[in-house]
Order: sequence, then structure tokens, then C-alpha cells
Amino acid sequence: MLTFIMLARLATLCPVPVLQRVDRLIEPLRATCTAKVKAGSVKQEFEKQDELKRSAMRAVAALLTIPEVGKSPIMADFSSQIRSNPELAALFESIQKDSVSAPSTDSMELS
Repeated sequence: MLTFIMLARLATLCPVPVLQRVDRLIEPLRATCTAKVKAGSVKQEFEKQDELKRSAMRAVAALLTIPEVGKSPIMADFSSQIRSNPELAALFESIQKDSVSAPSTDSMELS
């Protein structure tokens, strides 16, 4: 989860280096977003997986704010996969609504 938070922050702070490596970043995001919890798992496992998916979706939303990210065919494919999956699409919409209604109050010092 920490990696996804850092990725979202990096996409905002220095989008060009992130954009150069976006193709390598998509597969771990895809794996997290499409992972399924085993049927016999305890409630904590389901909650943990849900939080991981939400964190990954926040990172995807941050990546999509980079202006030229649409030129990446892998990112475009992943974005269409999110839109075509009802569960992922609903989660992504929820993440976007959260980010619009509650702008980041992150005041991380850069010096």
C-alpha cells in the first residue's frame, strides 16, 4: 500500500520520470486490482484486499492525471479493463469522487 501512495505522490511531483516507466508500473497495479480473495478467507483478508485495491486505484487515478499517459498502449488497455469491469469501474468512480470532494491536504515538505 505504501508503494501505491508513493507512486501517486510521484505522479504529482515529477510526472515525466513516472511517465517514462509507466509501462513497468501497470502490471503490478493490474495484479493488485484483479486479485481475488479465496472463498474460505476471514473477513480481515477481504478488508485487506479491498484496501489494497483502493490504494492501487488511487495510484491509477494519479497516473491518469499525467497529460501524456494516454499515449501508452498498456495504460490505455488497463484503463479500458477498469471501465469494462463493473466492480473496478465502481471503485474507480468512488476514488475519483473522493479526490474531487476532499482535495489533498498533503503538505509534505520538499526541501
